[in-house]
Amino acid sequence: MSPRSKIRIKTEAAASRFLLKLIRLLPRRAILALAWTGGNIGVLLDRRGRKIGLANLDVAFGDSKTTQEKKQILRQSFVTFVRTTLDVFWFGNRPGKLRRYVELDDSMQILFQEKNQICITAHFGNWEVVGQSMAMKGFPFSSIAMPLKNPAVDRILVEQREITGQKIIQREGALRKLLGVLRAGGKTAFLVDQNTEVKDGGIWVTYFGLPVLSTPAPAALAAKTGSELITGFCIPLPRGKYRVYVADVRPAPENSDSATIQNITQKILTVIENEVRKAPHHWLWAYKRWKTVLRPEDLPHYPFYAEYDPKDL
Repeated sequence: MSPRSKIRIKTEAAASRFLLKLIRLLPRRAILALAWTGGNIGVLLDRRGRKIGLANLDVAFGDSKTTQEKKQILRQSFVTFVRTTLDVFWFGNRPGKLRRYVELDDSMQILFQEKNQICITAHFGNWEVVGQSMAMKGFPFSSIAMPLKNPAVDRILVEQREITGQKIIQREGALRKLLGVLRAGGKTAFLVDQNTEVKDGGIWVTYFGLPVLSTPAPAALAAKTGSELITGFCIPLPRGKYRVYVADVRPAPENSDSATIQNITQKILTVIENEVRKAPHHWLWAYKRWKTVLRPEDLPHYPFYAEYDPKDL
């Protein structure tokens, strides 16, 4: 590692720890103001993210929404993302804040049981608060986290996620570890709205009318461990509050054949799509979700960044 890289890593880590301390001291209204300001500035400055987001909205909604409506959805999506990031640090290990600002819907009662369960969510609303709330209730999730480029900043983020009792598992050997958690009666969590290449185990399902690659891991683990599959979300409410709710519950699959895993994975993605359709401004649109194309003749229907490569199939 070059001296410049070492300095950059240390500088970013120091800045992150300073901001962490500052964010924790701010009142709720200041966090909301920062999220609004950061999101609005972000959508203006992030030309690449803006281009990806609008292309994704074209795929999802076509002519059913105007260009202005799509721009408004994207702007609010940036605000939601900034708010989610700030709240990882603002809530921290303060159960009083979680109790005051996070409403757990009655549907969440199914998760407050001493049994192995797999919780599935998406980059929709505040996905981080779902894990924080479960840990506060004494039912922590074990989940896989994508590491940041700066290892020092990544450690800070992992510390904040684990401070409430959550368990963050690194990607290497993660599925084996999650298998152990479930067999021991624990709970795991997955974000499944990301592109998962075939070489990484991804399978084809349909999302907003187009084939996409998605992870079959939740369904496969459920079949191996007899775990329930529960899809839930956390949506922002007025005055800086949130509501966490369960949208779908599925019993453990009776077998693990490919058709069963495919069917369950598709149903999970359909649940997510339905929630995004109801509140599109809370989904992370500036992400290359439709990255891989199944058939070359379908390329015109995909966003500009999509690619067809037989090696990916």
